[in-house]
Amino acid sequence: MRKAWRLPLLTVVVAWVTLATWAYAAEKREQTYVKEDFRTGYKSAVTIGDIPGHEVGQELTISDIRYSNPSFKTKEEWSHLQFNYVNGSGPHCGTFIDKHEDGTQTYGTYEGTVKMVVNADGSWMVTWEGKYQYVGGTGKYKNIKGAGTYKGRASPTEAAREEGQEVIEY
Repeated sequence: MRKAWRLPLLTVVVAWVTLATWAYAAEKREQTYVKEDFRTGYKSAVTIGDIPGHEVGQELTISDIRYSNPSFKTKEEWSHLQFNYVNGSGPHCGTFIDKHEDGTQTYGTYEGTVKMVVNADGSWMVTWEGKYQYVGGTGKYKNIKGAGTYKGRASPTEAAREEGQEVIEY
């Protein structure tokens, strides 16, 4: 008769541990990032003759990305971009793959706009902004979900820099 209490107690303990693990795994996390040191892997563009300065194309950029969450450690991001610009401004969209230090990956999609301003003296400034969402990952990020926003800028005197903020769960 003494052992009769063990099975219900074991069931309660297993259920509690399972729920605690699941609740932690599904916890929403807010974090920010900074992306710098942009490098072009390739770029291909075609000029469209409908209006002056119209081009469409694609580009692969590789950049360093650091997150505010110390456990979300990335080495770099590979971003595959498609664009439709008139005089350097217009919409863009694409996919990204974040490569983490432990070998795992997170990936998603994004869309936004770019605006280029050229001054009378020939100096220029490019700004961009948009939104993104995670669509998957590997390892502990297999079921990652979340979304965020980004803003960036670059000029001849200022290296490209992008900042973003997101809410994710995994």
